[in-house]
Amino acid sequence: MQQEGNKNRIRALIPELILLLLIAVFAFWVNRDIRIRGLYMDDLYMWSCYGEQSLWEFAFPIGTSTRFRPVYWLATYLQMMIVGTHVSWFVAFNIVCNIAAAWMLYFMARKLAGCRYVAAGVAICYLASRFAYYQIGQALGLMETMALMMAILILFLLYEYIHADAGDAGPGRPDLKDRRSGYFAVALMLYFLLAFTHERYISLFPLFYYVLLVRLLQQKKGTGVRKHWQKIHAGQWAAPAAVLCLIVLIRSFAIGKALPAGTGGTEVTETFRLSECIRFADSQVLYIFGVNDGPEHLNGLPWDQTPAMIKRCTKFSVLLIGLICIAFAVMILYEIIAARRERGEEGRETAGRLRGHIETAILFIAFIALCIGCSSVTIRVEMRWIYVSYAAALLFAACMIGEVSESCRMRWAPESEAGSITVPRVLLTLLFAGYCILSLNCNLFYRTYYPKLYFWPNQLRMNSLAEQTVEKYGTEGIFGKDVYILENTYEMTDFYGRTFFKPYDPEKKAEGTRVIFAQSLADVPVGDVLSGKALVLQEVPEENAYRDLTEEIRAGVKIPGDTSDAVS
Repeated sequence: MQQEGNKNRIRALIPELILLLLIAVFAFWVNRDIRIRGLYMDDLYMWSCYGEQSLWEFAFPIGTSTRFRPVYWLATYLQMMIVGTHVSWFVAFNIVCNIAAAWMLYFMARKLAGCRYVAAGVAICYLASRFAYYQIGQALGLMETMALMMAILILFLLYEYIHADAGDAGPGRPDLKDRRSGYFAVALMLYFLLAFTHERYISLFPLFYYVLLVRLLQQKKGTGVRKHWQKIHAGQWAAPAAVLCLIVLIRSFAIGKALPAGTGGTEVTETFRLSECIRFADSQVLYIFGVNDGPEHLNGLPWDQTPAMIKRCTKFSVLLIGLICIAFAVMILYEIIAARRERGEEGRETAGRLRGHIETAILFIAFIALCIGCSSVTIRVEMRWIYVSYAAALLFAACMIGEVSESCRMRWAPESEAGSITVPRVLLTLLFAGYCILSLNCNLFYRTYYPKLYFWPNQLRMNSLAEQTVEKYGTEGIFGKDVYILENTYEMTDFYGRTFFKPYDPEKKAEGTRVIFAQSLADVPVGDVLSGKALVLQEVPEENAYRDLTEEIRAGVKIPGDTSDAVS
């Protein structure tokens, strides 16, 4: 009997494992065109700190930085140790991290919706989202992925806190008499770590007092608030405020201020405008529903330039999600009416379900609103900031599907098992499947416009620089030599010249390698090129790339556009 039971469990796991494998394969496929060959901008600066500082100096820059993110900096230090000199591995590393986030969303949605196919749709929509551009296309994308996972875990743990049944944590653990206290403690610990991964999410603080208030109201049964206030240990009420104070004290000590800095080197206290904040918040809501409400350099293709077919797909996808929301609202309305009509135990059960639905809706909406709010107070809205809100919205959709389905089952088929297939569940799953297909189509289309994003052209140039040097000649053919770049219309700084090749050196030095900017071939010592002491690259602006002229110069080929007689 036991062997038969084990076989049944293994057979039940096979579809789950197949879905998880397909999700992982999809993650690599959807990001197949994203490359990091050379480090650029913040990535190169971060590597320079890694290459020149000790672990303690890197992770805890007391008094030397405008930000304090030691949790992320410890993680990226480990990331750079793993990647080593294989710069192209950053994309694979980021994809694997995003797969972990997608799997996490899958299991959460699986529990919320009670359907593995809805959960798979949530994971696929998450991975396909155009909001993933930074998480995959920059080494610093690890920070966004870590912050997203921690924030969503906090949301889910607080959901469990207000919905899980009380009971012993398990045999041998008499000190943990309520699982919900454990959920709350872990969520609070994650909040502390999240504040030092990305300070923006300090804004999630009110959620902790919301769920404490919900639990207080859940326990209040006519015996007075004071008694039930004592039932919820006073430590739980003090803990969130204590953690927030600790975060503020640590930040004040480390960087001299408690408030997070704005983007682009700005200060929120100087740039904040209420009208702009409202406009940015409205923009983020539109982004979540599929509308690119922003300039081209921030989203690739604004809504007013979007083809009519994609606009129709977006609008229809909003309609399908709207129908799921309407079903949820109708269910709540029905429960309100039923709670007023029913009496006794049945009425109390209906009222309890109704409270649960409303508490859940408020939790998800508050989480999304806080994430949107904290991303709207600076000078612009970048799509990467919307990823957390979008992931939470997908989970909320899965939650609505699960709650409507279960409410219908308990009302009209109470003898059936929880999570069993019913007509409402099938219909809602089909609506969500339709949304996933349309969303997938739109996001794959918008992904083709990544090259128009503000940092993408420069990243392509750095990729080309790496391909035309390190990948073409190998490190032995680069280190210790001069690399001449003609014209420098890309405006590469001296910092790039000093640092660009160092990540490819196990010693992190690339000693003797110099990047020199020249106006024309007349400024290049051809003898060094012929003797193998120098390489020459030319910019190709129309392709955001570089062209290697070294072999042509050595072969005595006249370079088009050059009027000098340096080669001949």
